[in-house]
Amino acid sequence: MAPTLTFRALVWAALLAVLVPYCSAFRYSQSRYGDVRVSGEQDIYSAEAEAMIQHDKSEEGEDHGVIDIPDGAEFTSFNVNEKGDEEIAGFISKDLDEKTIEHLFIVLHGRLRDGNGYWKMLNNAINEARDDNFTGTDRKMAVLAPQFFSTKFNSGQYKKNQLAWDDLNAWQPGGQANHPANTSLTSLDVLDGLLKLHSDKEKYPNLKNVTVVGHGGGGQLSQRYSALGNDPPDNVHVRYIHGDPSSCMYFTEDRPSLPDIETSRNSCDSYNTWRYGFDKFPGTGGKRMTPKEYFMQYVSRDVISIVGLQDTGSAGDTSCMGNLQGGKNRRTRNLIWFRYINTLARTDEDLEGFPGSFENLPDWSDAVDGKSHLRLVAVEDVAHNAEKLFQGDLGRGALFHNGDIDGGWRPKKDNNH
Repeated sequence: MAPTLTFRALVWAALLAVLVPYCSAFRYSQSRYGDVRVSGEQDIYSAEAEAMIQHDKSEEGEDHGVIDIPDGAEFTSFNVNEKGDEEIAGFISKDLDEKTIEHLFIVLHGRLRDGNGYWKMLNNAINEARDDNFTGTDRKMAVLAPQFFSTKFNSGQYKKNQLAWDDLNAWQPGGQANHPANTSLTSLDVLDGLLKLHSDKEKYPNLKNVTVVGHGGGGQLSQRYSALGNDPPDNVHVRYIHGDPSSCMYFTEDRPSLPDIETSRNSCDSYNTWRYGFDKFPGTGGKRMTPKEYFMQYVSRDVISIVGLQDTGSAGDTSCMGNLQGGKNRRTRNLIWFRYINTLARTDEDLEGFPGSFENLPDWSDAVDGKSHLRLVAVEDVAHNAEKLFQGDLGRGALFHNGDIDGGWRPKKDNNH
């Protein structure tokens, strides 16, 4: 009988191995973000859902070998928790003179977790702008690119106290790290920590400007951080730049109307779930506030949305949650975002010709006096390409100009494109 029982046990084990993952796709999931039911019966924080969101394999960025350090940079680690020993790895300008630096750029990599590439891109943008004597480049500047490691795909590359996130690029919407095991820090906390660290007047007496800039996946984080981050220190002016994110964090449950949006809110249960809206919002390390209060922070800060007008491919977030923000491409979603913010604040911005429309959008002008500091820089002839965005004059203005900046393209009055 023993051999028969062993065979049966093996059969049952094989069946369970097949059935358990299948059945688990049809469930209410419990994550650190709370109970979430996702359209398509899919856990929004699962690897399979990320593949849907990104329209790519979830293993993208897996092949990381020895860390490549660009010329002019050093790879180091920054303590970002005053009450603990957690650190974020990152690339920073080599031979940085802490006493003379005046402008620090914190550049956020995309979903491939290539901080070295983004450090090099922005450092090149600075050097080329200096060669052209572009206004604002006569300051002492440095570039810092934090590295948001994956515990699945970067195993062995991070140290015991260095922060790492799961394979879903959970750092993009401000998610919590899962390494070290006892950490509660999020990617938002990392940026707060880096700002606080570099605004120490004794260590950095001449630092007056910090620019947090992200593109693509990094643009998702910078867009959310510009609303959710702690108030910056009084001695440092912070500019937030989000470039071509595939989704934005909506402050209300409203979504735009467009002729080519086939998805409806009724058919997309998770359209307002965190990352896209404030349902199941996990909170931040700072004071918990309402969406309206976060909106007030966002429009009161120096925020620039930079958009490549040729960023019209369907790659990126292909989920119904993303599509409800303006169809299938990043360009339209981000142009609609500019309309959304100005309409919510009831500013006097000329929005004629911008895509999308909103019905019954609440009037939050009372909270912001009908004003918004959000600025749009729309760059023609550029697709989803951070290098081209920031090495042209419009992108340079966003990076280096203190006051007015050139917003670039605006729609013609007879063009609803």
